[in-house]
Amino acid sequence: MSRTFQAAAILTSISYTKDGGLRLGFTTQELHEDAKVIAGSYHNQFGHVLFKENAFTNDELPTENAEGKYKSKGAHYRAVLYAYWKKIGEPTDFETYYARHMEEKIDALKADLQTLDEEED
Repeated sequence: MSRTFQAAAILTSISYTKDGGLRLGFTTQELHEDAKVIAGSYHNQFGHVLFKENAFTNDELPTENAEGKYKSKGAHYRAVLYAYWKKIGEPTDFETYYARHMEEKIDALKADLQTLDEEED
């Protein structure tokens, strides 16, 4: 049985996540039992989502794997920092805030390294 799932559907809801992603809700027409099983097997899995008014051909489907199920530690840190930036109402844009924040963290680590080097001497 193929694990490819394609069904006619209506995009019924869109909401925004704290890290800049989207939460999408789809409602399908009545599906054959095999399609329901395939769709169910993808529950809580990471993959690609494609949407257009007509069915996709095999040539249009991605051949590469979706990036992992979970965010990297760096991407997770950036997402949490973005949520923090939104919460504190920082007047600068996020990219400027992120660059400044990361430079401060890097400088602090460099200072700690220098202190450790001096203690070794």
